[in-house]
Amino acid sequence: MSDKVENWESVVHKTVRSSEGNLIGNVDGVDENSIFVSTEGGRTNYKIPKHIVHGFDGHEVSLNVQKAELVRFKGAAG
Repeated sequence: MSDKVENWESVVHKTVRSSEGNLIGNVDGVDENSIFVSTEGGRTNYKIPKHIVHGFDGHEVSLNVQKAELVRFKGAAG
């Protein structure tokens, strides 16, 4: 897993996993400071600051936080 994302657009439509490996959802889009993630079926949306992203291996985005901690980023639409 790379510690740095060189091209943020490349994470769009990729899966996102928490630090403990739980599937969070898919990246719907990015802006200057955040990535927008929705769960399967679009029931929950997250606006996750880019500094929370641990890395990107070309297939999945990994986060520095556990799934339970994502509640603070919940509800923001992309």
